[in-house]
This record gives sequence, structure tokens and C-alpha cells, in this order.
Amino acid sequence: MHKALSAIAALAMIAGAAQADIYTDNSGSSDAGGDIHPFFFDQGFEHLDITQVEVTNDASFVYFDISVVGDLDSTSWGKYLIGMDTGRVAGSNADAWGRNISWGGDGLTDFVGSWADDGGSGAGGELHAWDGSAWSMTDATYLAGTEIAGDDTNHAAGTQRIAVSLAALGLSVGDSFLFDVASTGGGFDPGVDHLSQSGFATDDWGVQSATGQYLSYTIVPAPGSAALLGLGGLVGLRRRR
Repeated sequence: MHKALSAIAALAMIAGAAQADIYTDNSGSSDAGGDIHPFFFDQGFEHLDITQVEVTNDASFVYFDISVVGDLDSTSWGKYLIGMDTGRVAGSNADAWGRNISWGGDGLTDFVGSWADDGGSGAGGELHAWDGSAWSMTDATYLAGTEIAGDDTNHAAGTQRIAVSLAALGLSVGDSFLFDVASTGGGFDPGVDHLSQSGFATDDWGVQSATGQYLSYTIVPAPGSAALLGLGGLVGLRRRR
């Protein structure tokens, strides 16, 4: 259950979330113009092939709808990582799960490790924060679940939703953050598909992947908040790569 909201924020929640930014990704085998190396594509790991990530927010949460080619109801494994740089501290180039990924840019200040295991436990995730020297877990869907939530409602269509508390990230309306999303397996696996990469990120389980140029999202007023504050309508659907 989410924490109690102020009266204004509660009205904003009723009005719904802001319009989404959609960040599209190449799909399919890299030898045919996609961004999954044939080593993975030929094994039929469609649930690791990201097609797009839709990001939006309401008064309290930022939502990541991660869409893949495959049916997430039909697989019992698959991990989806969200690396974020809010700029609050110098970031880490290694994530909290120790995946074999080189996180570029200025590194990560916050990290979500999530899973889509409808063959077992549905959608879940952990939220971690970097303090400049070490990672610590902020919350998880199997703990209090007030700062992060998972939703597998659209798994059959290949979409997993992760909601992350704006307060936990230290973000408010007008703030921007950088991010990347990657699909992976278990243990020390690399990122099989990175949203930030137009080509393949790795060609084998044992080869480190690397992020490309991070994407950016800006927290905007939810429609109800805009109306209450006299800010007028929001811009329409914003599309990003």
C-alpha cells in the first residue's frame, strides 16, 4: 500500500498520470537490422528483446512500462534492469546486482533490478541507492513495497510495469534524470539488450555489455496537479528513441 498523500496529490492521482514519453528500441537480430546478436536471437530469447519503454509519472511515482517481443506469461525467467542517474551524488559504473555491465556516463545513483517470472512469482523488483561508496536497498516488492511496485497485468502482451517512488529518488516536478534499461539473465550475465544501444550490446553471456548514451526524462505535473495549479494542459505524447 502506498504512503498517504496530501489532498492536492490525492486529487492529482484521481486525475491520472501525465502523458507518456515513449523510447523506442530496435528489435530482432542484428544481422537483419535489429539489436540482438544472433547468438541470443537464434536461441529464441524473445522475452529479452526490448521494443520500447514508456515512462510517465503521477504525483508520487514514476512508471516504467518495459515492452519486449515475447509473451512474459510464457516464460519462467527474465530480468529487467533500470539504471538511473539523478545527479545527487557521483555515480557508480557497477550496479547493485553485480551484473557484467559497464554503466557509462557519470554512473548510477539509483538502480532497479526487476524480474518477470510468471512461471513462478509474477512481477517484482528491488530499488537500490548509491551513497557515493556503496549500494543499499531502499525497498523491494517483497518487503514494505511502498517505494517500488511491480505489475504483470500486461505480461501476455509482453509488457512489465515498474513503479518507483519519486520521493525515494529525490525527484519532484521539473527535475530530470538520465536512465537506461537492460534485459539480462542471472548471476554475472551482461545486458542482452540495452535501450540506449541501437546495435547489439554483447555477443555472448560471458562478454560484458556497455550502455550507450543515456536517455532523459523530466518529471511533469500530473493532469490533476496542472489543473489545480492553473498550469493549463500538458503537452501531448512525447516520443523519444
